[in-house]
Amino acid sequence: MLGLYDIHCHILPGVDDGSHSIEETRRLLYQEYEDGVRTIIVTPHYRVEMFEPELARVYQAFWDTCDEAAALAPDLQIYMGCEFHANMEMVETLKSGRRPTMAGSRYVLTEFRESTPFSYIKERVSALRSAGYFPIIAHAERYKCMSDEFEHAEELFRMGARIQINAGSLLGDMGRQTRQYCRDLIEEDLVWYVASDAHNLKDRKPNLGKCFAWLERKYGYSVAKSLLVDHPEEIIQKGIRAK
Repeated sequence: MLGLYDIHCHILPGVDDGSHSIEETRRLLYQEYEDGVRTIIVTPHYRVEMFEPELARVYQAFWDTCDEAAALAPDLQIYMGCEFHANMEMVETLKSGRRPTMAGSRYVLTEFRESTPFSYIKERVSALRSAGYFPIIAHAERYKCMSDEFEHAEELFRMGARIQINAGSLLGDMGRQTRQYCRDLIEEDLVWYVASDAHNLKDRKPNLGKCFAWLERKYGYSVAKSLLVDHPEEIIQKGIRAK
């Protein structure tokens, strides 16, 4: 298996509803490595009035996690990111550096409420694109407005947004209807990234090794590689070029 990328996970200790301790982070990193993951963009939540950890605290958790990764394996690379719950001030927040983009690139992992109307998603995508950012729609399969109208994913794609789905949803953890929607998106070339959205080792654990194997059996090696290696690698490369 190639070195996989996980661009959406909550393994930083003590900053959101993911890992609660450095010990849990260590175990999560080990599981990611066992699954074949070699590059991780950590994406702690940022959501006003719910998850607003001080940025200094987030970076300390990031550095601690980098130390754990280096001790585990020298080829396990960790980059900073953020799962940004969309709000009307998000462009200014990003411009001012109060929250990080994905690995120093112009990509922004953007989350919405499950009941968010499509008009709001579209408006926020437009605002990000106008400011020079590239929104990645986090776990797009969760939003009712998306699954109700398949054309909405196509419209966002044309606007310059990219779709991310969770590996667990693709594998059936969220039910048959959600699983089918994810597969339909892949078959129409509308999914750009598959990620773990891992939070813990119980009900929301890393699963990208299993997912890569399933994708390869179902759609072939090139599709599996594009979703879990090639497209995610572009984020890292663009972040490097931006420095």
